[in-house]
Amino acid sequence: MSKIKKKAEKLAEAISNSDEFIDMKEAEKKIDNDQKASELVEKIEKLQKKIDLNRTDEKLKKEMASLQRNAWDNRKIKRFFQKQNEYSKLMKTVNETINNALKLENSSD
Repeated sequence: MSKIKKKAEKLAEAISNSDEFIDMKEAEKKIDNDQKASELVEKIEKLQKKIDLNRTDEKLKKEMASLQRNAWDNRKIKRFFQKQNEYSKLMKTVNETINNALKLENSSD
């Protein structure tokens, strides 16, 4: 088990040193340092929780659409969303690579 844990730690280190992760964290810091941007992100997160509890509430959905338009108009938030998307793509590739390797190992049994 310790061998696997060490490899996982090396993978985590590689991910944390990737451009995708670093760029996402830098974009996140810029939002944190901008009160208007951080308040807008906080509103979106709170509203998303309300929507998760009541998916049929059209008023909440319209409010979310409006907040999201405002977010895309904010260049710091827009950049963060773009960098977060790039990081998500990296993680998807990592997961697919691991899954494919496991499938290859299982098929050779």
